[in-house]
Amino acid sequence: MSWNLEEAVSYYQQQGAPGNQSALISMLREVQQENGGKIPIGIPTAIAQAYGVKESLLLAIIRRIPSLRLADGHCLELCAGPNCGKQTALAALAEKESPGKFALKYVPCMRLCGKGPNLRWDGVLYQHADAALLRRLIGENCK
Repeated sequence: MSWNLEEAVSYYQQQGAPGNQSALISMLREVQQENGGKIPIGIPTAIAQAYGVKESLLLAIIRRIPSLRLADGHCLELCAGPNCGKQTALAALAEKESPGKFALKYVPCMRLCGKGPNLRWDGVLYQHADAALLRRLIGENCK
């Protein structure tokens, strides 16, 4: 039987996670063990969504526990403001490409509406973003 994140989330929820930090830490250790010694990109986001907690809480716990390690990787932040958020094709492409390659986050309005859609790749802002730009960033950085 193969390991499954959804089953782990359910099991540790029965053990008291996320309120019981010991159970939450045990789950993070299991995730790390099952994934070659590092917690993969995107997993903290998925766990936070499953438990209805902020991702920053999980990241703080991971940083606090020396034996827990996040996988190195890239981060794509898509503007989810009222104008950029309408660019659903860009978001759909990002969601299709992200699993296991890079962390995907939707952020509040970047306040550059006239130059959108906007995205940040590893902290670098790109304006007038399109599918070609996103494919180039992924291709150059996620080999």
